[in-house]
Amino acid sequence: MRLPSLLLLLTFAAGPAQAAGECASLQACLTQLRALATRPEHRAEQMQSPEADLLARVRSFDEGIPALVALLADADKRVAVMGAKGLRDAEAIDPVYLPQVKAGLDRELKWLAPALGHMDSDAAAREAVARLLVSKSAPHNQEAYAVQLSGKRAIPFIIEAARCANGCGPNDHYYLGYVLSEMGEVRALAAPGLMALAADPSVLPEVAAGALQMIGRLQSDGASLETQLIALRQRAPLLAPAVDEALVGTGSSAAGTIFTARLREQADLYVLRDLAETGRAGRPAGPLLVELLGHEDWDVRLGAARALGFIGYEPSAEALAALLDDSEDVRINWSAAESLGRLHAASAEPALQRAAQAHWFPPVRQAAAKALAAIRDGTPYAADDDTFMPEFFKYQHIANDVPACSVPALARVDESPQQKLRAPEAGERLAKLSFAATILSYGAAEDRDGTAKPGELIAVTKDNMVEHRQTVLQEPNVALRVEGGWLAGSNRGEWGGELIFLDDRGVRQTLLEKNVEDIYKLGSRLVAVTGLGHLFMQEGMLYELVRDAAGRWSAHPWRALPGAPDESWLVEGGELQVSVGDASLLVDANGTMRMAPCLQ
Repeated sequence: MRLPSLLLLLTFAAGPAQAAGECASLQACLTQLRALATRPEHRAEQMQSPEADLLARVRSFDEGIPALVALLADADKRVAVMGAKGLRDAEAIDPVYLPQVKAGLDRELKWLAPALGHMDSDAAAREAVARLLVSKSAPHNQEAYAVQLSGKRAIPFIIEAARCANGCGPNDHYYLGYVLSEMGEVRALAAPGLMALAADPSVLPEVAAGALQMIGRLQSDGASLETQLIALRQRAPLLAPAVDEALVGTGSSAAGTIFTARLREQADLYVLRDLAETGRAGRPAGPLLVELLGHEDWDVRLGAARALGFIGYEPSAEALAALLDDSEDVRINWSAAESLGRLHAASAEPALQRAAQAHWFPPVRQAAAKALAAIRDGTPYAADDDTFMPEFFKYQHIANDVPACSVPALARVDESPQQKLRAPEAGERLAKLSFAATILSYGAAEDRDGTAKPGELIAVTKDNMVEHRQTVLQEPNVALRVEGGWLAGSNRGEWGGELIFLDDRGVRQTLLEKNVEDIYKLGSRLVAVTGLGHLFMQEGMLYELVRDAAGRWSAHPWRALPGAPDESWLVEGGELQVSVGDASLLVDANGTMRMAPCLQ
């Protein structure tokens, strides 16, 4: 087992090539390993199946782990990284090799940090925590995985680090809380120590708040701290916001009351999402959510309808059933149907039956039918995703479940080039309507040196993010002629867009700061098609554009789309056809929506 004797194994002899994982001896496996590591096409940042099989074969030998440890000191770093990869997935590593592993980590060998978690050693666990806090890509990295693997051995050192005796970085408590959240039930062992730290009057307020943040990441394994947390809130008012976060994170029965106060202060879609994630602990907020179903902000209404099902507030069934017939927002039709199913609301069966048979949008019919089945057989709704956010925002993707229409049945209606300008055909005329626009974006503060580019303003926000504001000359992608000027829209994708009115004197008025896909005269209405599809976000809205007696324009939500619009056009018969994901929708001048007929 002594390392020096194992170095003899690293003097490789040439021999016939063998399939990965089928080498007959440790020496033959190591020969293959070196040959694989030094191939020009080999990529150290990836772990492919032949490589994993070969490393597993090395570990199967009695002297396999010591041989991999020896590779960490190889002069060829590519070979050393191969040793690190092999140790990453070892079941157990003798703590006697901790000095060699630390030396490999100092050498910045990728993949090696989890080896610390495979050692039954307090010293290795302490090292894993320390390495996490100085790593560059925390918390989603190998160092975080090392702490998770260390399990209960790491708990004392996590709490020690949270005390910040030697100072803490701005994100240290977040990193430590993250690894606790990934540890499983063993994280419960951290509860007493974190509570003692949060309640310690001798620590700085930011340290106490950081400990409370970490308590929230314990989830239900921190539920036993509820009484102590509430008592701390009463005697330390400055910590009240952090205590509330801890209570919410641990699923306290106080969560509903906390969220009610937040929503009364400011109704917000993302607060509603966080409330929904608390499940039945958020039930006391139910009466307020029913009120919010009538809120002027369409996203707040939608979030309230969604959250009512997750918190299990059964008295909302009547209000939700009424939303099945809402002609303005198909997303809320779908969300109401699903929430009624989650509530197993038998009183809503007649309304759900009508929706299942007659609603114009197939996903709403399907959601209503699913709700009816759940009500009748009592089955719970299973999450389709391991994380809550995609589950909550599933309504943004319902158009993806509609069969695509490759050949629409209705012919397009061409618009007069004197009334409608579109890029790129009308590029020269659109260029004359160019206007100054501000591109807003955010990035990590540590990624910038504070130097602005020409025409750019930067500022560090309270969340340690850099806000970038850059003024550019924006050429619209579409413009519609109206009396006295042009309604013009731009679409920069994730960088935003706007809808403006530019009068014939050059005076500009901004109506919307949204990505504009197109603008139409639909019957007697003027309608803008807006939306954004980026990463997991899909949102779309039709706005009605109105001009008052003084000549000022305004934009009002008119019909919600079940996702981001890809393309739109006028069709024979006077309707507007909009392509959303795979769905092709029609809307007439009265706002009535239906599926577009399709030849195939």
